[in-house]
Amino acid sequence: MDDLRFRALAETASDLFFQVRADGGILDVNQEACWALGYARQRILRLSLEDVCDVTADALALLMERAAKGDPITFEAVQRRQDGGTFPVEVRAGALRSGDETQLVLLARDVTERRRAQVELREREDQLARILEAAMDAIIVVDSRFQVHLCNPSAHRIFGCPAEEVGSRPFDHFLSSGAKDVLTAHIREAAKGRGKLDRHIQADAGLTGIRADGTEFPFEATISGTEPGSRQRFVIILRDVSERIQAEKQIRKLSRERVYLREVVELHPGGLIGASEPMRKVFKDIETVAPTDYTVLIAGETGTGKELVARALHQASKRSAGVLVTVNCAALPPSLVETEFFGHERGAFTGALSRRLGRFEMADGGTIFLDEISATSLDIQTKLLRVLQEGEFERVGGVRTIPVDVRVIAATNRDLLQAVEAGAFRSDLFYRLNVFPIRLPPLRDRKEDIPLLVRHFATRCGPKVDKRIETVSRGALDSLMDYEWPGNVRELQNVVERAVILSPGSELVLGDWHPAGASPCRTMARRTLDEVQREHILRVLEATGGRVSGERGAARVLGLRPTTLESRMKKLGISRNPRGAHDMSGTPDIS
Repeated sequence: MDDLRFRALAETASDLFFQVRADGGILDVNQEACWALGYARQRILRLSLEDVCDVTADALALLMERAAKGDPITFEAVQRRQDGGTFPVEVRAGALRSGDETQLVLLARDVTERRRAQVELREREDQLARILEAAMDAIIVVDSRFQVHLCNPSAHRIFGCPAEEVGSRPFDHFLSSGAKDVLTAHIREAAKGRGKLDRHIQADAGLTGIRADGTEFPFEATISGTEPGSRQRFVIILRDVSERIQAEKQIRKLSRERVYLREVVELHPGGLIGASEPMRKVFKDIETVAPTDYTVLIAGETGTGKELVARALHQASKRSAGVLVTVNCAALPPSLVETEFFGHERGAFTGALSRRLGRFEMADGGTIFLDEISATSLDIQTKLLRVLQEGEFERVGGVRTIPVDVRVIAATNRDLLQAVEAGAFRSDLFYRLNVFPIRLPPLRDRKEDIPLLVRHFATRCGPKVDKRIETVSRGALDSLMDYEWPGNVRELQNVVERAVILSPGSELVLGDWHPAGASPCRTMARRTLDEVQREHILRVLEATGGRVSGERGAARVLGLRPTTLESRMKKLGISRNPRGAHDMSGTPDIS
């Protein structure tokens, strides 16, 4: 039983698992290791650890010695694939006793993506450091009459004149009347002996400097007093705010990218696939609107590939060098939606220990994709409308208006016009989003694309299970074509991937999967009356946009009283939002 449990744990591990003898021979591996290295299990069991990893015999002996003592062992290594490729891994090792023999158990985790993210993070942090070093402040030492006694090179640069000119004139010559009044008041207070002067004055206090060419610029200043000998001096540290604004803009952009990298957003391979007339129209719409900055509203049933359309629009746009930030509005708790969208300031609410950037700020200069936009509340819709109209917002708990340059792409699987009529969605926001609508057809309306999709999913899934699918039987393809695919392309992807796993040879075998129309008696015989009723009610609710009562409500379609339908829905565990209840959390890598 222990061996079976150990074997089950190894197979369910997401890491690469190896069980190795002292001489380096591989005794066992899990399926994840076979997939990652491109070997069939029987083939890899005839190899040694050194054949698939850069762990030499001497290194293995040292590992065995340390593991036998019970020492915790973690190290980095390089795995070798069958095709000659390599990838870095982080390895944890431990000893396993089998009779009188000590064996080594290795768990290796692929750190390729983490390494890439770390390199990009270091590059961005280096850029941040260079920006901060370049933003040098002016340091000027004056007396109570503003006579300059010392200034640094940044003062010459900021005021646009040589050192001798700055030093030959009273410093108030470089100040506007408002700035002179503010600084004079602080210096006089210190000169009269009212305590040590050490104050920071913000730019909004009216501080404006005058360059040698007569142009004015806002600045912030820190003033501190000192007494060298018998004469009092004042140190003014001055920062040109106009220069800092530009630096902060670059810092914000780099910081957004750094935060986004840390979240390790996984961009799955693949793309939109189809040759049918409906899909050709979608491709044409993408080609037409992608180069513009117009807002796009993507409509389509769950599983049709709305996120792939958003990614295609971003990649074909002039913003492709920026980030594409995706937000699943339906997955966000209502209490966190505003701070996720717009960020928050430190202390804005309990637990807000530091400032956090929102998704709109992260997407500045790029694109934001608001998936399931219909799930947002009316209050959040009002704030979204302001961003679309004015291009600005405030963080939660903040007072400063933040400008943002973002292209918005939204998606929905509901009829937003019906939601507008029901009062669940703002009409002005709908028309702002619906500038260029793109409707994705359900799979049942483009069945001629099914052979292309089957070939794509089978070809991509095959290497993961060490198989090569070359043909699909006519019967299997007819079964797939006859099915209505309520889950659309995502459901087809799952069916094909399961079939690849079950297929014994190079021909795709569907196994015990049967479409609803292929064997109705057998299919229906396995379902209870409640299951049939639940599916029918869900379909009607989906068609009515979740509305129960009224002229266009599900109760009228089903011939029931609204209270009767609500009671039956409660019994069957059906919410008013059938889309959300049925949303399948598969990968976004679908057509």
